[in-house]
Amino acid sequence: MLTVSNGSISGHESAEASAGFSLIELMIVLSVLSILFAVGMPAFGRLLHDIEIRGSAEGLRAGLQKARTEAVTRNALVRISFTNVSGRPAWTLGCVRSSLRCPATISSYGANRDTQIRWGAARSDDQIALSTPLTPGHRLPSGVTFNALGTAPGVETNTDASRIDVTHAINEKARRLVLVITAAGAIRLCDPSADSGSVLRCS
Repeated sequence: MLTVSNGSISGHESAEASAGFSLIELMIVLSVLSILFAVGMPAFGRLLHDIEIRGSAEGLRAGLQKARTEAVTRNALVRISFTNVSGRPAWTLGCVRSSLRCPATISSYGANRDTQIRWGAARSDDQIALSTPLTPGHRLPSGVTFNALGTAPGVETNTDASRIDVTHAINEKARRLVLVITAAGAIRLCDPSADSGSVLRCS
């Protein structure tokens, strides 16, 4: 009985010993994980930066659409101004001629001070192709004025921005997005790196 019992115990201990990792195996696993981490980090970082750019571009489009809606609703000239000369995301929206019914400041937005997102603006007469990135802060401060019909005549007369680039300050490979504003008041979000022929490319 004792022998069987002792054999059973030693077999149990042997199973436990073989179930663990040796130091060499653990080092190999850690080395493989660190290689995978090093290879994957740039791609993961770019994905996060792409998401930041997308969020900023969508927020800017919402601001432009709000300015247009306010102009139509209030039957007045409403301007959205991009105020930061270095290209940090910021805008102020208000009536061109302030009154009790139409205040000089309706709403405003300013990004977190630590943001690496940057904007650059261009006018129609700049004739810069969408494939050419704008430098952060280009033509800023700037803005777009919408009238009671929802149009933006300043875009056609080259006094207002017709294009805004949204980029990342520390990652040139991040996916740049471009907002295009027409004189008719249409606001379009474009991706210059999209496949040729894609409607997202806007070119």
